[in-house]
Amino acid sequence: MKKYIIIGLILTLVSPVFPQLDSSVADMNDGYIVGDNIDESVYKLAPGDMVEANLIVGENDLSLNYKFTVGPDGKIFFPKVGEMLLLGKTLPEAKKLISDKIKGVYSEKYLFSFRLIQPRKVQIYLTGSEDKPLYVGEKKYVSVYGEVAKAGRFEYIPERKYSDYISYAGGPTPRANITFSTITRKDKKYNINGSEVIFNGNAKDDMAIEPGDVINVPAQFFYFSDFGSFSSMILTFVALYNTFAR
Repeated sequence: MKKYIIIGLILTLVSPVFPQLDSSVADMNDGYIVGDNIDESVYKLAPGDMVEANLIVGENDLSLNYKFTVGPDGKIFFPKVGEMLLLGKTLPEAKKLISDKIKGVYSEKYLFSFRLIQPRKVQIYLTGSEDKPLYVGEKKYVSVYGEVAKAGRFEYIPERKYSDYISYAGGPTPRANITFSTITRKDKKYNINGSEVIFNGNAKDDMAIEPGDVINVPAQFFYFSDFGSFSSMILTFVALYNTFAR
């Protein structure tokens, strides 16, 4: 009998201890179903969510289709409309926010639709703590430089494209010559017509991004923020011409 008791104690001591999942983590998705059936009035947008916006403007039926991935800061960049914070908003709330912004840009009547096309991947924590997720491997990055609102280095997210990272960077500045954007990948440089992709919604030219890519948006050679700047430059050229023509 003593032998069995000793064996039992030994097995208890050497048995692996499995971490328990924090109940607060297990319940963090209560209230909506992740999958094909999502309660739009409850589901709140967050980084990684992919949404689609369709806009038809005016009598000529200008049709624009955009796909956005909510960035790490919870924002998207909507061409010609600007940057918007969608973090924590339900789909109806996000649609109203964007629609109200569109009203300030387009004077003509428009039709606007907005939907979630790919929910973010839910991160499962195995350490029993929300602030200590189990990461596998090292983080990878993509750099976005030049004439964007927030140039810098962004975490690489699989299956994201050029337009996603331009959005993460806050969109192009007024000075940007986005038509001549480049993507540098190791020893190769690719030219991309960012104007077609960002402003005309041309998904065919929207290039997939890989870890380590460097996106650059050049500046316009001549850029005038207002008429005063333009006039000042003209007067400078006239003065120089008169000086050297004598």
